[in-house]
Amino acid sequence: MLDPGEELLEPAGEQPILYVGLMGFSLQQRVALEKIMTRQGGSGPAWRVGPFAEADAWCVNGSRISLQPDGNLRVMAGLPTEHVLNLRLEDVKRPIGFSKPLASRKFEATCTFDPASERDIQGMLRQFEDWLGPLLFRTALGALIVKKGVSLRGGNYHVRHEDTLLAVLDFRHGQAAISATASPAALAEASWDRRPDGANELPGSFLSCTPAQLIWTYARHCTRDLLPRRYRDEVVFYRHAPRVPLSWLRDSELRLLSTLSTGPGDFHTLCQRTGTDESEMARDLACLYYAGAVTTTRSKASESFSSRQDSAPPRPASDNIDSIPDSHPNPSFEENRTVPATLDRINRLLSGQ
Repeated sequence: MLDPGEELLEPAGEQPILYVGLMGFSLQQRVALEKIMTRQGGSGPAWRVGPFAEADAWCVNGSRISLQPDGNLRVMAGLPTEHVLNLRLEDVKRPIGFSKPLASRKFEATCTFDPASERDIQGMLRQFEDWLGPLLFRTALGALIVKKGVSLRGGNYHVRHEDTLLAVLDFRHGQAAISATASPAALAEASWDRRPDGANELPGSFLSCTPAQLIWTYARHCTRDLLPRRYRDEVVFYRHAPRVPLSWLRDSELRLLSTLSTGPGDFHTLCQRTGTDESEMARDLACLYYAGAVTTTRSKASESFSSRQDSAPPRPASDNIDSIPDSHPNPSFEENRTVPATLDRINRLLSGQ
């Protein structure tokens, strides 16, 4: 959780956003798929097409796949900007849908769809939502933690729906555990029972996480601008390593951390230094803020940076898991990601070296 004095913003009722990555499709096919996938309707999560490596679920052109002798699946590029993709299927921890027909008769896909059928595509997305239930639960729980804010600080809570334990939250030690079968709908009527300080044992059968990871998951999958106003008006400093796995960080967040590692900056300067637009900068800063990685208070900044008085510009005159909660990305596609040239330096920075 955040330190005393750091505010938490209250979310309004909203649909969570899930991101789908497309691979092997032509531009025309992508446009048609995106039009159907992002069509609003119903009370479930909203879908958006996002970068393939960062998406919650994948759709792959089945006509461009080939099964390799080692069991890996090769997907040929569908756009000039794409590269051939090699998937080690046993390492993939998110749902995948393959468009029909499948080019390889030896490959049996768990989920297939007709790219010309809106009904098929919407059915596939509903199946994805079932597989992504733990992610949706973490998102909903993170939203409630943000809503309840400082009232939770330092406490231990059992979140229950009727007689079913959904989650255990230990804000004193920054630990949490959630039921693998809990549904977001159960949270609407759940009770938050504060427990004695010593009653913070996490059930061994639950999925371990942290409050910071729950809030991060919510921040990554919501439409609201969660960035506190002062982060748009004041100088932003690097504080410490984000309290989430390094693999959760998007390329743009890695670029931002790399930039802050060279010195602090205000919102607009950081946009210029990273080449990031304002909406994306707001999302990235919000995630890093809730993960405790950035601050606008010089005394809370990383010791190596807070002493750089000359590096802070003057204040301006005017105002990412998977279908299973496993945050380790698939190495076979990770090699093709566009990461900052200073990633090694970021790794050393985040590890405290």
